[in-house]
Amino acid sequence: MDGQGLEKRKTRSDDGIADRRLALNLYSSTYNFLWRSFGFKVIDLLSRKSQQDSEFKQGRLGFYDGLKISGKPRIWSHAASVGEVTGAIPTLFSLKKSLPHAALFLSTGTPQGLKFARAQLPADVAVFPFPFDFPGCVSKAISTLQPELFVNFETEFWPNFFRELNARGIPALLLNGRVSSSSERFYRIVSPLFRPVFEQFTHMAMHSDEDRERIVRIGAPPSKISVLGSSKYDGLAGKASPEKADFWRGLLDIGNGPVIIGGSLRGSETIELMRIHQQLRGFSAGLLGIFAPRHMNKIPKMIDWLKKNNTPYDLLSQIEEGSRVRTASVVLVDRIGVLFEIYSVGDLIFCGGTFEPVGGHNILEPPAWSRAVFYGPCLKKVLHEHRILRNFGGSFVATGPEDLFLQWKKWLGDLSELQKNGEAANRALNSLRGVVDRQVELILDSLRKAG
Repeated sequence: MDGQGLEKRKTRSDDGIADRRLALNLYSSTYNFLWRSFGFKVIDLLSRKSQQDSEFKQGRLGFYDGLKISGKPRIWSHAASVGEVTGAIPTLFSLKKSLPHAALFLSTGTPQGLKFARAQLPADVAVFPFPFDFPGCVSKAISTLQPELFVNFETEFWPNFFRELNARGIPALLLNGRVSSSSERFYRIVSPLFRPVFEQFTHMAMHSDEDRERIVRIGAPPSKISVLGSSKYDGLAGKASPEKADFWRGLLDIGNGPVIIGGSLRGSETIELMRIHQQLRGFSAGLLGIFAPRHMNKIPKMIDWLKKNNTPYDLLSQIEEGSRVRTASVVLVDRIGVLFEIYSVGDLIFCGGTFEPVGGHNILEPPAWSRAVFYGPCLKKVLHEHRILRNFGGSFVATGPEDLFLQWKKWLGDLSELQKNGEAANRALNSLRGVVDRQVELILDSLRKAG
């Protein structure tokens, strides 16, 4: 190629870079203008809606008074809420063994995630709220914490936060990465804003092939991406033990009668599962129903429905504190952090967020106890797990509440046969193990590259 051709190519390349910078500046300016215009109103609304305590609100603003962190290297992990925290926990435990003198700390974006993480992690792993994506909030938080590596579990991309990491030369690593089809559409619209975020990661370990394809389509560098699976599964099998199952059977006074469980229930599911229980009691009088909403603010609505239908109930918190023993046929799980263990006593188990268009929650928790799992058709968040379970014969899809009722009515007469499906579900879970060790290797490699 002659000199003139090279010059033209260089000019086009320079023009392309200039165009991308212009687009980035435009999107960044618009993004921060919207934050300045509406951000504090949104913060106030969310604070009142979720009844956040003062510590949580202060943390979201980047103030971490009294937070004590010691050790080196300093590794900041982030998990948005309860589901993401579940994936972070086994990796943090394993990382602590590899780096016993490291300062490990975890941020969450919801009060539920914060409480759950603090209940599950050791005291020397600090847990605090993730700052809002205001430039001032993220700058203050990063200055306080001074991380040497940021580890993002699943997928939360905050432009100002990652821009601040880049300015300070702090590398980032993505683990358990997920991108839903709806998220892909959004990221494509504002791709100039997020391409610099993707470039900040030293590596992006995605959950499935579909997640890898989506994140590449929205601008992530293919050379930095691998498919590793999710660390959630490594921690599940190890947490299941006969002693825990015996504890819950004793506490809830469960004899030989069948038990149905509705876990992580969303929206209409909170009522529909109780309605199905009521219908099934006509075929099995001793049937116990245990129902756990995804969000605790649904408990009053569930209580109202039970009262209107003259159905006695017990609250798990009262049983645990010893103020009463279980006598009712319905138990409402009114605190977070115990659903996984309660699955151990279930015969017929439904995982929520699957009749509602949420996309599903952790459908592999019941299989850790060798329990088959039932769920609805809305599976966009757990499609990979669903396919694995289906291939092993460990799950059943119900088209809606009426179909679930009919399926459970049939299985009530053949629970011993259903146990074979539960064992198949456990084999499906075990086929997905081994991710934690590979994630720890990625973290250590990122630290070495960072010097």
